[in-house]
Amino acid sequence: MTDISPTALDSAISKIHSIITVSSTQTLSTLPCDVSKESDVAAAVAHIEPWGGVDVMFNNAGIMHADDADAIETEEKVWDLTMGINVKGVWWGCKYAVMSMRKNEKKSGSVINTASVVALVGSATPQLAYTAS
Repeated sequence: MTDISPTALDSAISKIHSIITVSSTQTLSTLPCDVSKESDVAAAVAHIEPWGGVDVMFNNAGIMHADDADAIETEEKVWDLTMGINVKGVWWGCKYAVMSMRKNEKKSGSVINTASVVALVGSATPQLAYTAS
């Protein structure tokens, strides 16, 4: 499991342990990952190669920046950050998941990409970068 926040990863592992019993033969592994950085995504996928690589990739990272406004007011840094996470992050996840599946000669697997309904219906407030992503 990956997240940009080590604290969020610790919380997720604690939640999992509160719901299910993890046996001594099972492994729960976490790794901090900034999906806007190709090297982080590559490292996250490489981290699970010893267990046979990717079976399922769930690309679910996304942001809606508080300073995301309209076409006039949205700053380039907000646009770039949003695209880096919401678009490039999905691309890197797909790329490295498929490469892992091919490397490990998987006969089946899934790559799941989450999207927002805002892409279809728009938003009542200006969110240029988020809506475009």
